[in-house]
Amino acid sequence: MNTANHIAPEDLPLIALQFLPEQEMADALVHLEHCEACRVEIARYQGDLATYALTSEMHSPPALARERLMRRVAKEKKIVPIERPQPVAAAATNPEEPVLAPRRGSMFDTETYETPRRSRAVGVAAWSGWAIAAGLAVVAGLLFHQRQGLQSNIRDLSAKVNQTNSEDTRAEAVFKTLTAEGAIQVAMHVPPPDGVPAPRLPEGHTTYLADKGQLVFVAANLLPVPQGKTYELWVLPQQTEGAPKVAPIPAGTFKPDQYGSASLVMPDIPKGVSAQGFGVTIEEDGGSKTPTMPIVLVGLGI
Repeated sequence: MNTANHIAPEDLPLIALQFLPEQEMADALVHLEHCEACRVEIARYQGDLATYALTSEMHSPPALARERLMRRVAKEKKIVPIERPQPVAAAATNPEEPVLAPRRGSMFDTETYETPRRSRAVGVAAWSGWAIAAGLAVVAGLLFHQRQGLQSNIRDLSAKVNQTNSEDTRAEAVFKTLTAEGAIQVAMHVPPPDGVPAPRLPEGHTTYLADKGQLVFVAANLLPVPQGKTYELWVLPQQTEGAPKVAPIPAGTFKPDQYGSASLVMPDIPKGVSAQGFGVTIEEDGGSKTPTMPIVLVGLGI
């Protein structure tokens, strides 16, 4: 079976189909445990067989494999069918002599005698190919579903890894914004009518890095907003004397939780805008392009 320490090429398809004799099959399996090249060839044949089973496309086997298979079929015992004898008509020389009918169940009884069955080997050979094809189709289907499951798991893991990396990058950006040397820190309060802030009033704090357009805003003691309303944060740009007035820049909408706390982290705002302060207003859901008075929270940079 082995040629130069490898399985003979004509035996590879027989191993894939498990058509080798039991002892040769056992020797081949032992060899495959230690031979990567032969395993690759067997896997290639098994993959081809699975494809054939799914597509039902007929392919001729290698000549040597076909010859070997035909030799094995030729060795099978064959039963030669017995020709059915014709009943002999009774001699009519003596009309009074009785005619003996053939014994019931004998080979001369044409009513009950049957031709011997063909060899079972012929039936097995006829159906074995379809049975192998069906088995390979089932195996191929299972492998396909397993592959689909593995790909789905890989996609889920990849998405989680990307999400983790994105969260790490975002957390790093937030940390750099909070600790940057050029960031301004602005405390925000409700504008008091008499100049003295009352306790437990809404308050907020904004950290802003103008050159990178990065902002972190947190608030506490916020009152719930009516249905269909939301809070919106505004960047109040520095105004240059003699230059056109620059309108407030929307920095994002938010709603407080049940404890009155809220935050805005790294909203999408322009870079390089020098801010003189920040304000919060109540707007319609979805936000507004211009602030709606009154301002409920305001803070000016030092």
